[in-house]
Amino acid sequence: MKSTPPASFSIAESAPHQRAHARFVAALLSAAAFAIAVWLAVHTNDAVSSSTRDQLLISLVSIVLLIIGILFYLSAAVTGQHDSEDFEPARPMRVARRVRSLSRFGAVFAVAALLAVAALGALRILAPPAERPVSVQFTEITGRVQLEYCPGLPSSFEALAKPTDLASSSTLLPVWVASRVCGNPSFQQGVWLYLNRASITVADAGDR
Repeated sequence: MKSTPPASFSIAESAPHQRAHARFVAALLSAAAFAIAVWLAVHTNDAVSSSTRDQLLISLVSIVLLIIGILFYLSAAVTGQHDSEDFEPARPMRVARRVRSLSRFGAVFAVAALLAVAALGALRILAPPAERPVSVQFTEITGRVQLEYCPGLPSSFEALAKPTDLASSSTLLPVWVASRVCGNPSFQQGVWLYLNRASITVADAGDR
């Protein structure tokens, strides 16, 4: 006849497994936070429209939530790891319960971060940026007034333009150029350039 082990014994025995699980989840969350941080760094200079700024804000919030979740999981992973468990009979059970409690807090913040990422995806689908990414190439190098503002501007570069401006038949086309493309330290947030349509070729660069 089998005897069921006491609940306290089962909880205490599961502590090493819970710590290993916490380390694994912390590693996954760290990879997710790194991926979002890379995306955030790439798109920092492109915050022109309110929609894009909202996307950057949600990304930042998700990173903060992931970091908090990682800290909880790391705390769970090291809780009681170096304790002498035979010093006090009730000690292993308390450690196991604390590991499980910290892991639950970490799970709450991890789920909140995932919801923030899901909201980011929904925002990008339902509220796309007001500007479209375009590829601009100069057909005439001479007479570029924008050299005064962007001395490092190459003959071919990517920029942002409003769909209404792209569809317009006006002589000048306003395009937003990121600071890294412009090459002018005075325009850390980018700059709008008004290019002569007769001297450029514009192509849609697709969605970000």
